[in-house]
Amino acid sequence: MEVVYQTGGNRVVLRPALLVIACDPRALEPVMDYTPQELELLNSLRNFTFYTTCLRVYPRTSQGRVVILAPDVVESQAGLVQGYRNETAKQWGLPVANDAESNVVTIYQMAGIDGDADPATLAAQREAFLDDPPSWWPFQPGRYEIVQVEENQNGVTHPAANPLLTPYFNQFSFGELGAGAPWRWLDMQGANDTVYVHASTCFESVLHCWSYLNILLRAKPGLMTMPKDSAIVIIGAGVSGLLCAQRLIDAGYTNVILLEKTDRFAGKTHSLQVPDQDRTTIAELGTCYLSPAYDQMVQSLSDFTVGNARVPVAHGSERGIVVGEPPHEAVMTFGDYGLMVACQHLGFGWPCSEEEQELAYLALAVAAANYVRLRYEIFGTFNGVMPDSRPAGDPYGVFSKTFAQYLDDNWMGVLKGYLMYAYQVQGYGDLDKIPAYYGLVWVTPDMAWPFGEWSGVTAWQKGWEDVWDQMVRKCTMNITLNADVVSIRR
Repeated sequence: MEVVYQTGGNRVVLRPALLVIACDPRALEPVMDYTPQELELLNSLRNFTFYTTCLRVYPRTSQGRVVILAPDVVESQAGLVQGYRNETAKQWGLPVANDAESNVVTIYQMAGIDGDADPATLAAQREAFLDDPPSWWPFQPGRYEIVQVEENQNGVTHPAANPLLTPYFNQFSFGELGAGAPWRWLDMQGANDTVYVHASTCFESVLHCWSYLNILLRAKPGLMTMPKDSAIVIIGAGVSGLLCAQRLIDAGYTNVILLEKTDRFAGKTHSLQVPDQDRTTIAELGTCYLSPAYDQMVQSLSDFTVGNARVPVAHGSERGIVVGEPPHEAVMTFGDYGLMVACQHLGFGWPCSEEEQELAYLALAVAAANYVRLRYEIFGTFNGVMPDSRPAGDPYGVFSKTFAQYLDDNWMGVLKGYLMYAYQVQGYGDLDKIPAYYGLVWVTPDMAWPFGEWSGVTAWQKGWEDVWDQMVRKCTMNITLNADVVSIRR
């Protein structure tokens, strides 16, 4: 095998024993000799695009929410501003945010598979929103600044990305899922001394990239039988590349080389350190939340989270959901929104009586229990990863039905309001359009439970980027930045 790359005007040739593709594999099509089987899978992938901006804004009304999201805007996938997270309130509390002259917020826009992802178009939509915002935007119209700060990665300082435009959630269509695309990819792992660990192999989040490595090593134990001094090249120093490198280094491999095309590592993780309230507020433009499903992974990475605590994010009434048509929108709490959708699904309307609410809560409990039971029957696990092997046939329509239709057909439609927050507004697609399989991968049992404040949602006090900084430093990773791969021959 031969990998050729250029950096700083120099041409470098590597001959690794194993090649790990940790970047989006489609980006390498011009320079890599893919097999027809690989190309078939890569050409079947499609993705959303996220456009995220960190702003300094100025409150105009008293705030009661840390996060506000608009499901109807998310559903359009047209690149409109679909909500925000108040980073000042997340880090220092709503009273501090309300008393401050300015707040730091992160706003989200998403373009769907066929949407307009041109950055100029997205920027224009952002500016139109900020200059003439809807009623649920609690900040002064037309008064804002895009935050500009520097980022320091283990001693190297450069301007932090803001706004951030990034491909998001690579996915297969209904037909490709039904044909077993994720497991065909798993079967091909190791062929031609090549493995793929990019998020496109599994789902999107850090948890799924970490978990996929476990699946990969179970399915292909021979990958770890090479001599410990074998050269291993990892293309891409994003989250999946760093996790893979850490796993290899921990296993004793001494010649692991990461090639990163950009001038920074950590991929979609951008933890901006913003001066705010005479302190530093962390604004996450990419990788953000954790849930209880992350606990095992967090424990395994504890060497790299020293001094970086998990802190709660927007619990209970601090999470708002926008309902209604402009200009008459209202903001409901996450809990009330989920209950409203459940009552409407049962034909009670809204508002409804206390007796009808009790019936709705009972229906929600039954549906949540049914969700967990069916998910375990299909996946054979309670965790949040793809099954090691493809479920036989099309159980309950997980490959052929939308997530919404799957819920309706299996008497779980009352959960849609809660899952709208747990799934749709996180950017993983409309319940009415996305294959049920992806919904089941992401919505673990703890996320399906509709009661309480769903207190498991947390974030890193120092940001996700601190985790990767510690990992790179403590593992003494060999990363070449600004490495332009020009040829791969296997």
